[in-house]
Amino acid sequence: MNITDKIQTLRKEKGWSVSKLAKECDIPTISLRVMLSRDDPNRYTIKNLKKIADALGVTVSYLTLEDGEVQSPTITSTQRDEIKTIIAAAIDNYFKITPKMSPKAQTDETQEEEPPSIPEADDDDDIMPYNEGEELED
Repeated sequence: MNITDKIQTLRKEKGWSVSKLAKECDIPTISLRVMLSRDDPNRYTIKNLKKIADALGVTVSYLTLEDGEVQSPTITSTQRDEIKTIIAAAIDNYFKITPKMSPKAQTDETQEEEPPSIPEADDDDDIMPYNEGEELED
C-alpha cells in the first residue's frame, strides 16, 4: 500500500472527509485533494506528511514504509545515555529506602501505643490475670 492509500484508509477509518482531514492538518483542502490525486502517490513534502501523520495519529514512518518493510529505530549515543539516566533514576526512585528511625524515635513511637487490655478476673473465677514482668505466686 502506498502513502496515499494509507492516508485514504486511515481517513475513512476515522470517518473523516478530505475537508475534515485538511482542517485537522491545517492544509488547504484543495492542496490536500491535489496531493491525494497525484499520479505519483508517494510525492509529499516532509512538512505536509508530518502534519497528515499527526492528524491521523500515526508516524511518518508508518506512512512511508512499504508493506512488509520493517524499520528498526536508530538510537544515538546521546539518546542511549539519556535513556540509561532515566531508567537508573526510575529504579532508584522505585527502590528508595526509607530512612531508619533513631532508637529514641522508635522508643517514643512504641510508648505512644497502648498495651493490649487484659480482662479482669471475676470474683468467682480462680484465674488471675498475669501481667508481664510480675512474679507468679505459687
